[in-house]
Amino acid sequence: MMERWELPKGWEWKKVGEVAQDTERRNPSLRPDESFSYVDIAAIDNKNYCIRLECVKKIKGKDAPSRARKVIHANDVIFATTRPYLKNIAIVPQALDNQICSTGFCVLRAKPGMAIPKYLFFAVFTNSFIHQLTPKGANYPAVNDSDIYQAIIPIPYPDDPARSLAEQRRIVARLELLLGETRAMREDIQAMRRDLAQVMESALAEVFPNPNGEMPKGWGWKSIDDLFELQQGASMSPRRRQGRNPQPFLRTKNILWGEVDTSDVDVMDFTEDEIERLKLRKGDLLICEGGDVGRAAVWEDQLPLVMYQNHIHRLRRKSDDADPKFYVYWMKAAYQLFKIYQGEESRTAIPNLSGRRLKNFLVPTTSLTEQRRIVAYLEHIAEEIRAMDDLLAQDLRSLEALEQSILAAAFRGEV
Repeated sequence: MMERWELPKGWEWKKVGEVAQDTERRNPSLRPDESFSYVDIAAIDNKNYCIRLECVKKIKGKDAPSRARKVIHANDVIFATTRPYLKNIAIVPQALDNQICSTGFCVLRAKPGMAIPKYLFFAVFTNSFIHQLTPKGANYPAVNDSDIYQAIIPIPYPDDPARSLAEQRRIVARLELLLGETRAMREDIQAMRRDLAQVMESALAEVFPNPNGEMPKGWGWKSIDDLFELQQGASMSPRRRQGRNPQPFLRTKNILWGEVDTSDVDVMDFTEDEIERLKLRKGDLLICEGGDVGRAAVWEDQLPLVMYQNHIHRLRRKSDDADPKFYVYWMKAAYQLFKIYQGEESRTAIPNLSGRRLKNFLVPTTSLTEQRRIVAYLEHIAEEIRAMDDLLAQDLRSLEALEQSILAAAFRGEV
């Protein structure tokens, strides 16, 4: 139970279920040829807390997923029942009146005379509200609708509906003004973070020759197979989870652009032969076969012994003439700037980059001295970008704290 603070005279704590009315469900499959707009989590803009209409799915009743069951109307508040709640909350616009959302949302419809939608929206957006919710479940922790209906929020003058709604409108107007200012600040910070990504693109364009242009003197092209030995990792399976020789291994989620994240390393069973064949060495170049295809990083011996799964290619250089970090930056330039490898992956249900195709990729070559000069320059740029991005991220966290302070003051009757 949350800590209750002293409310202004005439205010009361009310359960959400007392100020929000029941909502209905609909089975679209009973109307197989009727078209519906279907809102799922992917349609929520979790930076601006609204529904992106362009991401709302258009479906026929016969094609509706089983989770498409909750009816929504204009001005309903939809609130995700899985974490992070605050990142997936929105008010339904008029364009989606009488449509459908996922059962992964709790639909809150303000009860006439008790609450206005925007007040309800801001109330459930507060940390004090979220702290009342205890998710249940091991694999996908979530709360249910009844948990949300039982949570409490402060309501001004509930015994005087006209005065209550007038006060709610006043508070909402004040919050929209104050939070509008923080929203503008957030947009500025997000724009600066996007600009940082373009700084690296500019640096990559500066140091790498355009594949469609003329190569600089001393540069050439070779296949990856000319420079590296490729080895794909081990397949994951339930049997391996229960083996007698559990060892750490990397998944694609551990491979970030230019960095291996070892904060969450999984384990599975490996034979002694597999360990000898798949253990990583310092300087191994790792490239993702699936997920963010082509994402690359160099292993720096962060752990004494680690293997890797089959959705990762390990590239071990054949000679000292190739700097693996140089080719991490090249893969980033090739995929994100020049876009020369797109379409090379297998177009199955989940796109993947086979070792056979990867071996044939042409990559630029130059002297080891030049490679190291480029790596040093790009690493300096990357460090500057990281430092600036860390500051901007801190600014965003401070902004979120400020917004919560503003909301807390509003629901104490102090704005």
